[in-house]
Amino acid sequence: MLAVGTLGLAALGVLLPGTFAEGAISPERTPTDGARLDEGASIFLRGIAADGTPIRFRGGMRMRMSCGQCHGIDGKGRRHQMFVTPDIRYRNLTDPAGMLECDGSRGDTFTEAQIRNAIAAGVDPEGKPLAWPMPRWQLTQQQLDSLVAYLKALP
Repeated sequence: MLAVGTLGLAALGVLLPGTFAEGAISPERTPTDGARLDEGASIFLRGIAADGTPIRFRGGMRMRMSCGQCHGIDGKGRRHQMFVTPDIRYRNLTDPAGMLECDGSRGDTFTEAQIRNAIAAGVDPEGKPLAWPMPRWQLTQQQLDSLVAYLKALP
C-alpha cells in the first residue's frame, strides 16, 4: 500500500509540477501566485502585460525590449556590444554582501522597495541614476508585484 501511496504522490507531482519539488514554490501556493508568476514571466521575457499590451517605458535605449532581452532570460546578465547588464535575480540583488557585479566586485545591496524603484524610476539604492540603457518601466502596482515575484522565482 505504501508503494501505491507513493506512486499517487508522484502522479500528483506530475499533475502539479514543482509543488513538491525541493526548492520549488511552497505547497501553500495559490492559483493567484501562479497567475502572478505567469504575468511576471510575460513582462520579464517579452515586455508584454497579461492582457497582451506592451509595457510602456521612458528613457533607456529607446528600443522595444524586455528585461530578459537585456539581462538574459535567466536574469544573470549579458555582455552586449556597448555595455554589460548585471545579474538581476532577486537573490543577487538582495545579497547582504552586495550584489555580485559582472567584474566580480560587489555593489549595492537592494531592498525589495529599492528593486521596485530601480525598475520604475531607474535609480540605485542611493538614488543615483542607473546606467543609461536602463529604461524606466511604467508598470501598474500589480504588474510590478508580478515582476518582482518572478525575479524571486529565478534560480
